[in-house]
Amino acid sequence: MSLRDYIKNAVSALKSNKLRSWLSSLWIIIGIFSVVVLIAVGQWAEQSILSNVEALGTNLLTVTPGGDQQSNVRWSAWWMSSQNVLTLEESDLIAMLPNIKAVSPEYSNRQQIVYLSNNMQASIYGVTPWYLEVRNSVVEKWSFITQSNVDNIDKVAVLWATTATELFGNENPIGKDIHIGRNVLTVIGVMESKGTQSFWNADSTVFVPISSAQRRLFGTKYLSSIGVSAASTEVIDSVKANMEEVLLEHFGITNSDDANFTISNQADALDTISSITNTMKMFLGAIAMISLVVGGIGVMNIMLVSVTERTREIGIRKAIGAQTRDIIFQFLSESVALCILGGLIGIWLSYITIRAIQSLVQGIITIQSILMAFSFATAVGIGFGIYPAYKAAKLKPIDALRYE
Repeated sequence: MSLRDYIKNAVSALKSNKLRSWLSSLWIIIGIFSVVVLIAVGQWAEQSILSNVEALGTNLLTVTPGGDQQSNVRWSAWWMSSQNVLTLEESDLIAMLPNIKAVSPEYSNRQQIVYLSNNMQASIYGVTPWYLEVRNSVVEKWSFITQSNVDNIDKVAVLWATTATELFGNENPIGKDIHIGRNVLTVIGVMESKGTQSFWNADSTVFVPISSAQRRLFGTKYLSSIGVSAASTEVIDSVKANMEEVLLEHFGITNSDDANFTISNQADALDTISSITNTMKMFLGAIAMISLVVGGIGVMNIMLVSVTERTREIGIRKAIGAQTRDIIFQFLSESVALCILGGLIGIWLSYITIRAIQSLVQGIITIQSILMAFSFATAVGIGFGIYPAYKAAKLKPIDALRYE
């Protein structure tokens, strides 16, 4: 028999019992649907996170208090003390190094923000004018923190999008007063929305002069971090090495393993995030594969039932000269056709689903994911169809013809 004949017979066999064929392919449909949708959502999540991190600038370095090599002994006490490390003095030292484009000392904390009867919890960031350049941010309305604001310890604030909307609604916030603790600050600007950045919601943020944050709001001389913009991505490594050398010398530390600070860059963050998202996609794919395995078992059971029902047909075919391979290919083609049909329906349903939820999740269906799903469907059809086909081929003609 030719391949065309096997396909024709397989389709005819599936049509002869449509309900059973549909039920047996249901798990294959669910499995393929799960694989394609989960991979699509995983691709979207990875690209979204990576693009958000890249939006902060590929030449960004960040200095934070606390070292990488600290032991777990009395970790809590160490963590509290390690936060009191960075000051404006270290920021000025870094600014004098070569190949430095801009330096942004920053102090952050959480606080309740109040405007009339509206209030919300937001992140308060004490910054300097260099924040915009270092963090690749843009002011949408009016102005940002100026050096004059910092020098005069002015009680002014710049809101990010979500904060402005929650506090003021459709009202123009420029020139209005907000309360942060016992302090009254005047809104002088609104930032352009950036959404979620590096796992924190940048839009729920209020910027104030670094001097106001340290002296008026929180009473500290320390910094939460120092953002550094290198002159180019090519000098990132040398700038990082220079920063580490200067800070170790400044703190009187001879062994880098004992450093009380950490310097990280965007490349490190991108590598870490890529590793995490790849692991996540593999995990989601493995979960989806379970549905395919279950579907394969269902297909095998249906094919075994089919072999039992068609025992006399097998006996007649072998009696008139059908070879063992003919019987194997006959039932194997039915199994593969069943899985391919389920695979096509699953791919179609996943496409419809992704299109339907695009307002929430911009799922990405790639050719690779479709080919992979289709390949798995075919492999399941062959893998779980080979035993029923082999069992059918091994029936003796005389026993098959006597079967009732």
